[in-house]
Amino acid sequence: MTRKDAGTHHHGPLAGLGAGAAAVLFATVVLLLAWHRVAAQVSTGITVLVYVVITAVCSLALAVLFYAVLWLRHRVRHPETLAGRQVVRAEVVDPAAPPAIAAAQPAAIEPPRVYLIVTPDQLATLMRQQVTDTQLPRDSHDQGTA
Repeated sequence: MTRKDAGTHHHGPLAGLGAGAAAVLFATVVLLLAWHRVAAQVSTGITVLVYVVITAVCSLALAVLFYAVLWLRHRVRHPETLAGRQVVRAEVVDPAAPPAIAAAQPAAIEPPRVYLIVTPDQLATLMRQQVTDTQLPRDSHDQGTA
């Protein structure tokens, strides 16, 4: 049985390779020509974007560092906040009674508290005594200059 030729030309599986290669080559040339015209603007845009990202990352790092310094400073100044929640107790004290020194236990890291309970007259006497104790006698001061 013979087939009648209908005018259709049949090719092998690689028949369209030449046309595809030509299309890719043409598109590459067109892109290179377009790139030649816009390369400077694209390069500047990419550079600006890189600088914006770098600035944002550095700003974020500085903000985190600043927050860490503030947090550590707060922890150093207020170490009692490292412990859990403390119960706050308040009581009404008679103002005429002397303060209860033993009732308030200072934290272990605080220096010992010294309470001086004096009247205003006693305080004035103590302050006068302090001033006279710190002044040098007139004789010893004049010996070095004579």
